[in-house]
Amino acid sequence: MPLTNPLPRLRAALRFARGLRRGVARGDFFPDRGTPPMPAPGGSEAPPPPGPRNEAGRFVTLRHALGPSALPTSVSVLHLTDLHVRGPGPWLDALCAALRAAPPADLLCLTGDLVTRGWTAPAVNQLLAALPPARLGRFAVMGNWEHWAGLRPPGWGDRLAAAGVQLLHNRWVDVGPLIVAGTDDHLAGAADPVAALAGRPAGKPTLTLTHSPAFFDQLRGPDLLLTLAGHSHAGQVRAPVLGALWAPMGTGRYVAGWYRRGDHHLHVGRGLGWSIAPVRWGCPPELSWIRLGPGGSEAPAHVDVG
Repeated sequence: MPLTNPLPRLRAALRFARGLRRGVARGDFFPDRGTPPMPAPGGSEAPPPPGPRNEAGRFVTLRHALGPSALPTSVSVLHLTDLHVRGPGPWLDALCAALRAAPPADLLCLTGDLVTRGWTAPAVNQLLAALPPARLGRFAVMGNWEHWAGLRPPGWGDRLAAAGVQLLHNRWVDVGPLIVAGTDDHLAGAADPVAALAGRPAGKPTLTLTHSPAFFDQLRGPDLLLTLAGHSHAGQVRAPVLGALWAPMGTGRYVAGWYRRGDHHLHVGRGLGWSIAPVRWGCPPELSWIRLGPGGSEAPAHVDVG
């Protein structure tokens, strides 16, 4: 039997170990149970309790609303996070079908972990081709698994750009009604909130994209309206009453749903994929559709599952 090259596996293990070391140094290796989430702005509309079966392939679109705000006009956002794409197959086919059926939005935001270890180019190409259009742009940030899979911002940004998606790596862009800013990952990357937010036009609302929700505590400044994050999978397995039994480092106090610090809101999406095992209980994969600005309070919204 021919010997396989151990170097790729060794490099991946070293990247993973560096991420663990950074998490331990920050004190977020074992996150606490989390701050109770705020009710979803604009009211609440909770889906029926999930059944006992594995929900890993039950993609649902949940509508949220945040308004009124400083925005002069309504802006809709489709927030996708933690897709964890590996290779082609029935699960990816079902995910792509859900994406093609998603409600139209002005902005499409991907908050990291689009891929995971063992990802393949055909699978990523299939996913990117299924992403819905967005008239104000499609944007992404790096997650921990992009880093742990050996991807680097320049090359990954080029791959995304070829599919019409801009990688926001510690920078911002003006899309008209608001600013969209993005950071590197707090856990495995080199997140720089100063660089990501510096030089923005005064008085213009800012939507910030980051992967690990614990980074919300470091995102401070004027005109910050909403931060979108993921990473936690809402625990991936949630028990009745107890909620999430575990959350990954980098989650901090923010396990799932809506949080607020003053006028700055945070939404932590449940994500679409899975880690460790293809299992989800009590938190089916979520495509988050969010209306910002005038009229937002009239849109149906969702209360966090926890």
